Parts: sequence; C-alpha cells; structure tokens
Amino acid sequence: MQPPAWAGTADNPLSAPDAFDVPVFLHRSSPLTPAPRPSPAQVASAHQPWPKGAGIPVDGAYLVGTTWRALLDATTTVGRNIGPWIAATPRLARREIMARRYPLSAYLVRAGREVVPSVVYSHGTESSTRSAFGYHVGMTMAEWACRRMGLGPTTHAESAVPQGAAPGWAKTSSLPDLFGTHPATSELWLVEAKGSRRLGLRPRIKGAKQLDIGALVPVTHQKVLCGTSLERRLFMMIDVEGLPKTGNSGGGSGGGSGGDSGDSTGEEALEQDDEALLELARSRMLTYLALTSLPRDGLRITAVGRPEEGSPARADLIRLLESDRATTELRRHVPPDAGDEAVRQQNGLDMLTGRLPGTDLMLGMSRRLYGACRALAYEERRVVARVRDERPKYLEELPREVQPADGTVARLPERQLSDRAYEERIAEVQEYLREVREEQRDDQLRSVRDGFTMGDRGSWMHLIDLAPRLALPREEGFLEAATADTYLAVEEEALDLDAEAE
Repeated sequence: MQPPAWAGTADNPLSAPDAFDVPVFLHRSSPLTPAPRPSPAQVASAHQPWPKGAGIPVDGAYLVGTTWRALLDATTTVGRNIGPWIAATPRLARREIMARRYPLSAYLVRAGREVVPSVVYSHGTESSTRSAFGYHVGMTMAEWACRRMGLGPTTHAESAVPQGAAPGWAKTSSLPDLFGTHPATSELWLVEAKGSRRLGLRPRIKGAKQLDIGALVPVTHQKVLCGTSLERRLFMMIDVEGLPKTGNSGGGSGGGSGGDSGDSTGEEALEQDDEALLELARSRMLTYLALTSLPRDGLRITAVGRPEEGSPARADLIRLLESDRATTELRRHVPPDAGDEAVRQQNGLDMLTGRLPGTDLMLGMSRRLYGACRALAYEERRVVARVRDERPKYLEELPREVQPADGTVARLPERQLSDRAYEERIAEVQEYLREVREEQRDDQLRSVRDGFTMGDRGSWMHLIDLAPRLALPREEGFLEAATADTYLAVEEEALDLDAEAE
C-alpha cells in the first residue's frame, strides 16, 4: 500500500526521526455500545488521515502519524493532580517521570512504521507485569488521543471531583479513569481508558458501564471510551456516545467538541478562562517541581519560536522543532552566548529547561506557566498546612520532608495497618484534602492568574533570581518539541529508533 499523500510534509510528523503510525478506529453509538474489535486485515488496511481541527472526527478507520515525543509528553501529564506527597518532596517528581517514561521503552519497539510489543513483553514477563503495562499504555494513549480531539488537561477521577458533579462522586467505587474540559465548548468529558495485549470487547463493555454514572454528573458531558491493543501492533479503538456520523473527512463536532475551531482556541482559553489556566498549571506540576529540584547550575534557557500565524497545527499540540521554521529563524538571530533577554527581543519564547538526572529527557516551560505553577505550589502548601493544623491525626499520612542537621532524611514511624485499613485511611485523608482545596479554590484561581501574568511580564531573574545561559539541545543530539508554554526533548540515540521486533 502506498503511503498517504500527506506523509512527510512539513506540517505532518511522519517525516520525523521518531515517527510512527497508529491505526485508530472511531465509532459512535447512542447509548454507548463498543464496536467489535477490528480484524488484523482491517488494522493493516487503515489509511484515512486524521482530520485537522479540535473536534471528534466522523466515524472511520484512521492512520494517525505521531512521534515518541508526543507519547512521552502525554505519559508525563495524563491524569496529573497535585498530591501532598509531591508538594512536600519535589525531588520525587523526577522519579515519577521516570516511572512513567521507561515502561514505554521497555515493552514497545518500532518496526518500520509500526510500534509493536517487544519480545520481553511478549515472552519474558509475567501476566501481572503485562496487566500493569496495559493500564499504563492505555492511560497514555487515551491522553494522546483526547489531545488530538482538542481536550484540555485531564485529571484522574479518584483524586478530584469535576465541576458540576454530585456530592456522591468521591464515594463512588467505580468511576471513569479521567475527566477534563474541552476548551472549545467548556463541555465536561468523561474518559475511560482500557489497554491490554489483546483488548477485546468484554473489557470495553465494562468500560462503557463505568462511563454510565447517571446522576453523579447532572451537567452535559461527553463520554469517550479509549481502548489500546498491542497484539501484532499498537492500535486504538475509540467509542464515543453520540449519533453516528457518516463521511470520510472533516473535523466533525462530535457532541459539540468544536470541529475545526482554529489555532487560537487554547491560547484564548488561557487568556480568558481562569479554570483552564488552573488545570494547565495542575497538569504540568511534575515538570515544575522537577525543575525546582534541579541544581541551579543545571538550568538553561532554550529559544523556541512562537507558533506562526495561520499555522495548520493547533497551538495545544506539540511542534517538532527540527522542522519548525520560526525556531530555526529565531536561533539564527540569537547569539550562542545570549540570555533570555536576547530571545525576547527577537519575539521568541525563552523556555527554562533542565536535564532530568538519570533520564534521557530534558523538560521545560515558559515564564508565564512557571509563574502559574509556582503560585499553585504555594497554594497547595497552604492546603497541606491547614489540614495538618485541623487534623493532627492525619500527620503520619501526610508526607513531609524532615531534614536533620546531618543532611539525611528522617523516616516517619511506620504504622502497622492492613492493606484495607491503609486504603481506607488514605481515602479519608484525601477526601478531606479535596474539601479544603475546594474551599480555597477561589484563592487558587486568583493566585494562579496573578502568577501567570507576573511571569509573562517579568524575566527569569525576577522568577528564580538567576539568569541561566542559553542552550542548544539539538546540537547535543536531542529531538525537541514544544507548545507555546511547554518544552520536551529526548536524546535521539537513547530512543533505539532502529530496534526491530524479534
């Protein structure tokens, strides 16, 4: 079969060094009823390009070009919420990123244009490991797919309550995996993610039932069931509740999700919607805390061009910087020994970046997002402090860093609890944390907006009392990607891009 006509163009990632294709089968029904698993022949013959725009396409079998960078960005943000443990121990943010990043490399390899399970996954792991990885890759791919449909940052349903949900949400045992708000319509999305070696119909039917939560969400919402299967190759089955659509192209609205809503939707949401800004900051707290935990001499400034007006790529999807004309032109005019001020003078984005020790990743963010995250981290510490004051009995369950004079980290005394008692205890603590956080939500919204504005108007010297020197990661062997506010780079050699299935 000939490759699609759009393969290898400047606006499509299929020409990138880390590119591959994902067959995606999209199906609508009302009520939500998962479609049968496609046959191997159907998976092999999927070729329809995914439409541009920020909506749910019409039903069809798509072949979606993407990159490892897009998956790595999705896996570091999916469902991210601020837990007290991460606010108290920012160095552990690096470990959390590692825990999310490396399973993808351990169990997936690229064979030509396909991503397939490695021989270690297929023959060298026990069933519990395959099950755990199924959950991990299912969540990652659900985040990746929902971004393609324009959904904003997601939150794990067990750690927060969506706006408009009934009080019983937090006490319900069987909830969807994720929820988020679509910036084009402000509509709530409920997302269930399933993944396994050979994902069949039965677990997806169960997933559809998890999305059917009735009176718990009395507001209008979109149900999306994302299934990821690894047999023979990685592919997805996405079932959406709504009236069936016909046709083979276009950015169908799919339950009011925006269609081809234009490139500025994400930017307009950040400028005008405090809730959207709060959720963006929340989703990037791992990156922020990892940056704050790095040695100061390891921080750098990386120059990134602003998205070009009229660019066909949405502003909320990552741009691959090796083919980004604006970034190439910006770096041509900024001297190698320049700082962040020189980047701003050229109307560029001066991203604060840092290499995560023990990884092949370099992460970063814009000044305005850093300011928003810094403000949110402060507000979260206020939540933790209040809970400690009001509920002293929770002290042992709330993590904290105890730093004795000798520099070691003291261990809190261990409590002998059964697994069930431990889960109940943690659930009790988390529920009270949610209550306090909700009471302080207006303060969080104001603080994050103020931090965003101050970061946008200030400089890195103002934010971190440091003027990091400029870095050019591409010259150091990194593949780079960015949005208007986030940055990710990965060592090309570390990706093992030529690995074949054995």
